[in-house]
Amino acid sequence: MLTRTAQTILALTALFSIAACSVVGSEAAPEPDYTVVRAEEAFEIRDYGTLVVVKTPMADGTRAAFGRLFDYISGENGGAREIAMTAPVLNADAADGAEIAMTAPVLQGGGDGREMIFILPADLTLATAPLPSDPMVSLGEIEPRRVAVVRYSGSMDDNADAEEARLREWMAENGLAPIGPAEVAGYNPPWTLPAYRRNEVLIPIADE
Repeated sequence: MLTRTAQTILALTALFSIAACSVVGSEAAPEPDYTVVRAEEAFEIRDYGTLVVVKTPMADGTRAAFGRLFDYISGENGGAREIAMTAPVLNADAADGAEIAMTAPVLQGGGDGREMIFILPADLTLATAPLPSDPMVSLGEIEPRRVAVVRYSGSMDDNADAEEARLREWMAENGLAPIGPAEVAGYNPPWTLPAYRRNEVLIPIADE
């Protein structure tokens, strides 16, 4: 459920050590490009392109999964080069030493067979991304998709369920069909003042 999702995301963001972030809403890292198909107050429909990702199972807990992926972007791979990393960090259903930088948001979906996912920079492909050294870490892709989004501030944990309900109501009013579980995204480090936080609930939808 989204409440568990939000708690996990807050734990992850607590691990981010990006000094440039401020308490008044500075986002932790860049995010992947997307196209806004429709915008209405707090709601949007977005199209994302293909995302190259590195992922690991979460069966042994959030911190262990995060640690494996952080080790990958810090050099436990076959590249031995510095690479910037993008966001979101996804926790979703499971369906050679390069240093990689990270982006935002932190994003998690529901489900029991979950994986933690870091999105890699747009200039990397499956062919050019460094191979993980840890057998529990693997590369993959998220296919292009359209999502309905609601943006909100305040507590990601306390407000996520209500915002999901609000997004689903807006989708129903606009004839938008969900094709996947809700995900919650957090764009700011945990020390950001609640009023300045950017949080989102995203739900994959069918193309119109």
